[in-house]
Amino acid sequence: MKRFSILLGALSALLCFAGAAHADTRGVYTITNIPVDKTASNSQEAEDQAFATAQVTGLYRLMEKLTLPDDRSVLGLSFYSLDNARKLTAAVDVDDVRRSSTVYRANLSVVYNPNLVREALNARGVPFVDRQAPLSLIAPVVSNPVQLDAWRRAWPQADNGALNPFATALSNYSAGSDWEAFKVEADAVGARNVVIAELKGSEGSYSVQLVRVSSAGRATIGTTGQVATVKDAVLAASSYLDAAWKRQAIVRGGDVQSDAQAIVRYTKLSSWNRLRTALANSPLVSGFSIDALARDGALVSFTFAGDTDRLARDLEQSGVVMSGGPGGMVLQLAGDRVF
Repeated sequence: MKRFSILLGALSALLCFAGAAHADTRGVYTITNIPVDKTASNSQEAEDQAFATAQVTGLYRLMEKLTLPDDRSVLGLSFYSLDNARKLTAAVDVDDVRRSSTVYRANLSVVYNPNLVREALNARGVPFVDRQAPLSLIAPVVSNPVQLDAWRRAWPQADNGALNPFATALSNYSAGSDWEAFKVEADAVGARNVVIAELKGSEGSYSVQLVRVSSAGRATIGTTGQVATVKDAVLAASSYLDAAWKRQAIVRGGDVQSDAQAIVRYTKLSSWNRLRTALANSPLVSGFSIDALARDGALVSFTFAGDTDRLARDLEQSGVVMSGGPGGMVLQLAGDRVF
């Protein structure tokens, strides 16, 4: 397999990744596995047509990734024009290229410029989220044991570019497994929560029931629509997780903004680092600052979008338990020593 990258933007288009808030911003803005097959009067013309097709196709897929259907419906055809797609593209990665004097076949990945895409969406008033959810450990389970091997094999080892990134569990679990059963493997991959993906139905009519488990408890995410194959069920489950994250994380202009002070309690430095990271990385939180710091606690200030229930659900994905309200909020890791 031959793989190489063709840079299409100026140097600044690449440097935009360096200051990104999230470690895998490039992954979020990369659309992979775009097959192209073009025939033209010469090889260069066929390649140009292939790149143009990939850039436009990838832009449609990027919008599906970052936005919700009702929000992106306001984007007109001009947004998906070749000129705009080229403007927003930073690089094209090429896999498995096969070419002749008139034919260009390859599998392409397009990397889009985060700064330019954000500017374009903000200018059009389209809400979006490009900050990833905390890493999840996916636990594929089945009600019919005969389906287990096929269901487990259908899942990729990981998807770091998804809005809800995940690593797939190596061990077997059940639909009723609790956090203690998952903890060792979740800690090993750095996951703060587990998504139990239970396959339902049979060939031609599969669905997936999704339940999130963390040290803060268990919550039902939902059930996908019916699909024909096990492979389609994996795609449906991953898309459902991304959509659930978007509904939770997208901040809209009409969302109430509340100032809060919170006491953060912890027993060790690693717990404080996890708590601080959960707050600083939450898409609902802005203006995070540390007002005071002690051996077993801190006083922090921040502004959050939406109500406290929404913030609590967001933090639970990182195993953080919240009590009290904006004027007397207390945060600590679930399972940490009771104060």
